Amino acid sequence: MDENSIKVVRVTTTEFELSDGRVYEHPIPLEYEEVPLPEAFQQFYDHWLHIWQTNHDKKTPNYI
Repeated sequence: MDENSIKVVRVTTTEFELSDGRVYEHPIPLEYEEVPLPEAFQQFYDHWLHIWQTNHDKKTPNYI
């Protein structure tokens, strides 16, 4: 499955699930009132995935 086709299918106070079956815990649990719909959480997921992929491709100098 292409990373661009991964969708958020479920969001709870403690975790979220992707369309490929992966489940991730939130770093900080959400309050019930704060839980977004999957469509809204998708925007956060796409944003952070892009940042992670961009930074992951860069080489970090080794300062030893």
